[in-house]
Amino acid sequence: MIAELSVAEQPRGGYDFAAFGLSDMVRMAAELRTLAEAADGFVPAAEGVVRHLRDGFLDENGEPVLEVVRLLSTRRFADLDDEQQRIARSRTEGVADPDLRCLTLDASAGRRPVWNDRTASRVHRVVPLISTETVTTAPLISALVSALGLRAEDVVAGSVRAEHERFGVFHVQQAVGSERLPDQDFVRDHDIASVLGFGGVLPGGNVFCVVMFSRATIPVEAADLFQPVAVSVRAGLLTHAHNGSGRLGLEAQRDALREHLRVLEESSRTQAAELEDAVRRLQAEAALVDTLQVVGRRLTAQLDLDTLVQDATDAATKATGAEFGAFFYNLVNQYGESYTLYTLAGVPREAFAQFPMPRNTAVFSATFDGHGTVRSDDITMDPRYGRNAPYYGMPAGHLPVHSYLAVSVISPSSQEVLGGFFFGHSEIGRFTARHEQLAEGIAGYAAIALDNARLFARQRRMATELASSMLPTVPRIAHLEIASRYLPAATGSEVGGDWFDVIELPAGRTAFVIGDVVGRGVTAASVMGQIRMAVRSYALLDLPPADLLQHVSHLAETTAGATFVTCLYAVHDPVDQSLTIANAGHLPAVLMAPGEPARLIGDGLGMPLGVGDTFLQQQTAFPPGARLTLSTDGLVESRRRTVVDGLKALVAGLEELSGELDLQAACDQLIDRLTDHEHDDDVALLHVHHLEGYRRTASLPLTADPAIGAQARAFVRDRLTEWGLADVIDRALTVTVELVSNAVRHTGEPGTLRLHHDGTRLTVDVADHGATTPRLFEPSVEEEQHRGLYLVNAFAARWGTRSTPDGKVVWAEIVTQPAKHR
Repeated sequence: MIAELSVAEQPRGGYDFAAFGLSDMVRMAAELRTLAEAADGFVPAAEGVVRHLRDGFLDENGEPVLEVVRLLSTRRFADLDDEQQRIARSRTEGVADPDLRCLTLDASAGRRPVWNDRTASRVHRVVPLISTETVTTAPLISALVSALGLRAEDVVAGSVRAEHERFGVFHVQQAVGSERLPDQDFVRDHDIASVLGFGGVLPGGNVFCVVMFSRATIPVEAADLFQPVAVSVRAGLLTHAHNGSGRLGLEAQRDALREHLRVLEESSRTQAAELEDAVRRLQAEAALVDTLQVVGRRLTAQLDLDTLVQDATDAATKATGAEFGAFFYNLVNQYGESYTLYTLAGVPREAFAQFPMPRNTAVFSATFDGHGTVRSDDITMDPRYGRNAPYYGMPAGHLPVHSYLAVSVISPSSQEVLGGFFFGHSEIGRFTARHEQLAEGIAGYAAIALDNARLFARQRRMATELASSMLPTVPRIAHLEIASRYLPAATGSEVGGDWFDVIELPAGRTAFVIGDVVGRGVTAASVMGQIRMAVRSYALLDLPPADLLQHVSHLAETTAGATFVTCLYAVHDPVDQSLTIANAGHLPAVLMAPGEPARLIGDGLGMPLGVGDTFLQQQTAFPPGARLTLSTDGLVESRRRTVVDGLKALVAGLEELSGELDLQAACDQLIDRLTDHEHDDDVALLHVHHLEGYRRTASLPLTADPAIGAQARAFVRDRLTEWGLADVIDRALTVTVELVSNAVRHTGEPGTLRLHHDGTRLTVDVADHGATTPRLFEPSVEEEQHRGLYLVNAFAARWGTRSTPDGKVVWAEIVTQPAKHR
């Protein structure tokens, strides 16, 4: 038997042939040696080695990728046990010399139990090595002996020499069709992709070999790392007698450990040298990337083209190692006339002052026409070179050029060729593919810099498109009819920073957002986009409205141009039919509930974003039939009317809206009425009508009563049966039990269980007073707790948690079939 190991020494998975590296090799070698040494005999040690190898390499499903692992060894007939001698005699016609070498299968581990049955004659093999023909005529044995650098006669005679203390590695990367694996039926039947073997010398001239049949492909790089593993396994096996005498020389053990240390040192030196080389390459790459980043920042942040293109030329010339570089680029003046400029690096400008501008010859045309990068080890040998008058090559006095690299500079917006980089060197073969990539990267930045001059002149169109692109597509949400409008200012040359948003939140909830960035133009539109995306991002974290605005306000403090930003954020919860509102200095919203006059809500709850740090929130009912209107000040304020008067006009206009009109048309009518068909500022409007329709909700107060779990199950079963949702009762009960159990176990305080079905989706949520957020993590095999969320995750389409003023809510959604209305 294998001796008891500590927890740290137990076989563990986590190895991957595709990513097997030096650290894996060292860890595996140590594990196998330690495991073999701890066993109480050679065969138990062999069994431990093959089992550890098989358990160590797992696929993405946690299944072993090694179909079978075997450890074989040679030994004298006299050292075999009685059963092995009987098998050997049956294969030698009853005659066996005590010194006859036999190949024995000492251990096997695999998916099929029969492979691991030491009593099964077809698995537990003893092959007498009567002659060298016995080895050479057995294809797999012959391949192993040959690949491991041994001679058949030495194996048969038991005289493997000392120079074979380190075997080679037997590796068949592609098992299917390999002549080295004659049993192709076995390969195909068991999906064997690769075979890997390794071994070592044992006392008395004997040898051992481990063979692994893998369903995953074993790369050459991984196979090479198994030579040190072989030495380590040998060191562990040498702890035990192999010849039946019970004695093992200390010298053999010392030699094994000495060899083990030598191989590890050699592998470490090799890997360290490769690592140092990789570090040097990465440092060189990092320096070049830093150069590109510096150039990119300057090119994209400034409009001084002369400075920028010179910087780009200098950086590209240095990055490519060129002796000199030039950048020829085209500009269009205010009269529409095109002219060419150029910069130089590596040589003074006077060196080219006497030469004319390059013409669109065969050599230069690919660059000037944008047909692609040209790289030549010796441009003078190019068939296109030297065919044009009057120079038929380079003009007299031109710097010598053999290595040549040219890259087009193409506008990213219009795909127009704006110019080109040209690099030269007097030596042959100086430019590589890596230099080409660097030059192309800098050319891309240069194209942006040149494009910016024209793009900046189109500020009005850019700002308008930017603002429009940032406006959302309003989603279709059950039981909500939503109308939205965004109108740029009718006067002025720039747009402003008004925006709105509708965000679907988990558990059937919806967020409505309206905001305004003071100012106009690209800056206002840019700030609006950043703040809107921040609101949307924090909304998806399901933060309470007041907390969300606090986070966005902190962000606005560090956002350039965000001098004055207002925002109103409201969340509709269909379960309790409520609105929770927080406001950062924005206009109040207008709420119209059935049978009640319109009223303003959300007023005076906080300062603008970037100014305020603390925001209040309020909750109000939002039953079916209710309407909510959010707007920006462009709708209610004008040169002729104050904000207060404008809000009164908005309330009056909403109350007078005809219910017979289409909602979209009604919003257009309202805007026209309030603005009198003209407005000096942008207008954003969001109008939400809560419709009647199929909806089922129910809630159950929770207590710390031990019977609360049974009460919750009965409550859920009764409600879902009543709602015609029998097909999801089992899943809903499992989710409910876990959520309720977690709430009671971890808080011990009363909470609330709520159910909500909107026709296609059942939401189960539990509110409690605990502050700890539940986490999904993998428990150990022995651990009985921490499995609840795994069940919730398995049975629900999605689940999550959100904070509340007095605790949290944990929710889960289950997709249902269309409800059976009753």
